[in-house]
Amino acid sequence: MSGGTLVDIVIVLLALMFAINGYRQGFVVGAMSFLGFFGGALIGVNLAPYLIGYFDAPLTRVIVALVAVFGLAVAGQAGMATIGARVRGAMRRNGTRTLDHIGGAIVSLLAVLLVAWMVATPLAYSSIPGLAAAVRNSSIVHVIDDSVPDPVKGVYDALRRTVDTNGFPDVFGGLGPTNPHEVAAPNEELKKLPAVVDSQPSVLKVLGEAPRCDRRIEGSGWVFAPERVMTNAHVVAGTESLVVETADGHLPGRVVVYDPSRDLAVIYVPGLDAPVMDVADGRAEEGEDAIVLGYPMDGPYTVTPARIRSSGPVRGPNIYDNDEVTRDVYALRAHVISGNSGGPLISADGDVYGVIFAAAVDDKETGYALTMEEVTPVADAGRGATDAVGTQDCT
Repeated sequence: MSGGTLVDIVIVLLALMFAINGYRQGFVVGAMSFLGFFGGALIGVNLAPYLIGYFDAPLTRVIVALVAVFGLAVAGQAGMATIGARVRGAMRRNGTRTLDHIGGAIVSLLAVLLVAWMVATPLAYSSIPGLAAAVRNSSIVHVIDDSVPDPVKGVYDALRRTVDTNGFPDVFGGLGPTNPHEVAAPNEELKKLPAVVDSQPSVLKVLGEAPRCDRRIEGSGWVFAPERVMTNAHVVAGTESLVVETADGHLPGRVVVYDPSRDLAVIYVPGLDAPVMDVADGRAEEGEDAIVLGYPMDGPYTVTPARIRSSGPVRGPNIYDNDEVTRDVYALRAHVISGNSGGPLISADGDVYGVIFAAAVDDKETGYALTMEEVTPVADAGRGATDAVGTQDCT
């Protein structure tokens, strides 16, 4: 039995139990409980981001967030249910009681489905692949997510972003599963190619300070023109200062192009003396070898073999999750993790195919890169730019 099927079974059983209980308690008590539950949950959603800031472990952050939200929700429900019971007791015993029972069942059924969505959302974005995959493969969760109004999702987004610790933007939006195209495993022999050694001086670590959100950022970038480094917009979002790390030390840079829709940024680094990387003449084909270069987890230069799963336009949210955009993307079979963002995806010959920008939450062997067709307009805009531009808010 798949994890998604198990989640569906649990939701159906809970829905039946809540509907029966709702029929017994009636509409008045159910409606009052509903209001109390979601009033408490709303308080918890706003409080949880502050509480989980004290913890680093992904599972602990998820547990603390859920306890904060549902602890206050249950407290609110209990208080309002007591008031509802008194109101219902004052009702006369006539035909309205039957309608009260039916209404109670309906309210409780809707409530448990919405609760299931509230639990599923942080779990689906957690950096625990097995748990995230089970939730994202649930048919019921997917249907509920499509039905929840955008304003309700907006209220819950702050909690979702705080629990999401994988360091990448959402590629597709929603809670659907990744369903990657199957290809052979990457060729580990790619790590030994001369191209990975030759590329190292041109692949740089990007470090920045974002005081507004009390955050130190790190990512990767690559030299595409003299004194110009390409990286992701989400790597430099909200930064007020940044440097690139070279073999000779740190050099200050400034963002001269910032595109949150494409998730790309150009850093101008005066005095940077690093070779410009060559760009591939054409697109990578499905099943073709590729290599991810970068500095995952703020660590050393790392070479990660990859294989192209597929390529083409992908519709999803921008890095701030406030607008829908279409990007030209490679889906990769590769283990892409936080810190790889902004690094190049290269061919076996060392030519750049694209820019790493995301990874699947529910599949640790799937990553994503922006194609050079997507990157070229930003590169053209940044090739001669020298004036600093704003980097808006942190993601």
